[in-house]
Amino acid sequence: MDTSSILPSIVRTARTHGSRAATYDIAFRAFNKCVYYRKMVCLVIENVNERCIALPPHFRFVKLQPSDLFEFAKTDTYELTANFLHSVLQKGDECYAILDGNALASYGWYSRRPTSLDIEDLVLRFDRSYVYMYKGFTHMAYRGQRLHAIGMTRALAEYKAIGYKGLVSYVESNNFDSLRSCYRMGYRNCGQIRLYRIAGRYLIRPQSSCDRCGLAVDVVMRGSSSIARALIDPDKRSRFES
Repeated sequence: MDTSSILPSIVRTARTHGSRAATYDIAFRAFNKCVYYRKMVCLVIENVNERCIALPPHFRFVKLQPSDLFEFAKTDTYELTANFLHSVLQKGDECYAILDGNALASYGWYSRRPTSLDIEDLVLRFDRSYVYMYKGFTHMAYRGQRLHAIGMTRALAEYKAIGYKGLVSYVESNNFDSLRSCYRMGYRNCGQIRLYRIAGRYLIRPQSSCDRCGLAVDVVMRGSSSIARALIDPDKRSRFES
C-alpha cells in the first residue's frame, strides 16, 4: 500500500472523526489491496429540513439545461464530460445546481431510473416512488458553506412537490465527511449493501432493511442487454453473479 498517497487523508479523518474512524479507513483500504470490496451505506430522506434550505442572496438554485451543462463541461474543474452528459441526459437524469453569478458552485444529479455505479457492469435499482441522488460536487472555492446540503434539500422539495416520497442515495462507508453531511441535513440510514468482486465475479449482500426503498445492486451481464438480478433469495444466503 502506498502510504504516502493516503497519509494526508488518514490524518484528516483522525482529526475530524477520531482514531476509530481512521483505523477503519486504513483497514478498508488495506483490504481493497487484496480483494475488491465496498460497503455502501444506503440513505433516505423524506422530510425537508428547513434549516438547510436558506441560500445567500448572491447564489441561485437552478435546474441546469443541457446547453449550460455542455458549456460547463468545457472546464475540467467541474468534473463533467461530454460522454457522461450524453449518457445521463438520454436517460432523463436532471442536474440541480447552485450558481454564483455564472460560476458553477455546486451541483447534484437526480435520476428516476436505475443508474450505473462507477463500475460499468453494476446498476443501482430503487423504488420508483423515490428519486436517486448521485454525483454531488462542490467547487473547491465554495466548500465549507454547506451548498451541497442546501442544493439537495431544495431538490428534495422540488421532487416532493410533484409527488415523490423523497430521495435515496448511498455513501461509501469510509467517507465520513459525506456521511456526516447527509445525516446533518436529515438523511437516515436505511441499510447497507456489501459488495465483493473475486476473480471477475460478484458477491452482493444487501441488508433486508434496503427492501423498504427497493435498493438493490444489479449486475449487467457482459455481452447482453439483459440485467441479472443481484439480490439474494429471501433466505438471504449469499450467491455469486457472473
